[in-house]
Amino acid sequence: MSVDGQTVEQWISKGRFLRQRGQNKKAIEAYEKALKGDPGNIDALNELGLTQIHVGDQMLAIEAFDKAIIANPDDPRAYANKAEAFLTVGDFDNALAAAESGLEKAPESADLWVKKARSLESLLRIDDAIEAYNEALKYDSEEPETWKALALCYDAKMEWGSVARAYRIAASLHLKRGERRDADYCERFAVDAEDSASDEKMA
Repeated sequence: MSVDGQTVEQWISKGRFLRQRGQNKKAIEAYEKALKGDPGNIDALNELGLTQIHVGDQMLAIEAFDKAIIANPDDPRAYANKAEAFLTVGDFDNALAAAESGLEKAPESADLWVKKARSLESLLRIDDAIEAYNEALKYDSEEPETWKALALCYDAKMEWGSVARAYRIAASLHLKRGERRDADYCERFAVDAEDSASDEKMA
């Protein structure tokens, strides 16, 4: 079905192009045109919601993600995006609930495990957050941001050896991507953790 002379896919492509250029309000209009042609389009709903988060319309974003979940309850993206929307407004209990609902459908989604971990970390449930980050790493061990988030949790528990290990792994992953500055920062944090461990032994 076409809307104003363009297909649903063309409107979605236009929305993506506008988002990349930072023209978020025009992108939202493009996604809404796509949804006139196909109200249950998962891509349009998710990308509309993510753009709405970016402009600060979290409640509208959550509505879009809920529609995506209704359209396809087995697709993990909308649950993860819904959790992100709640995280951005500091509603950590609902963020956790969204992530856990998604994990019931997609237990091997690293993204959902990370969202669950971030929610738990924000609720100061550090041990549970560590467990969730480690679950995420079972399914995607190549994401340096997950290793860094895990390192921060270990830092909160002053488990310096685990902090250093996580940062060193993150550093190697950044190097693989050619991100030397990020790798250098991670190495510095790893050394700081090892220094803290040495100081504790000497105390």
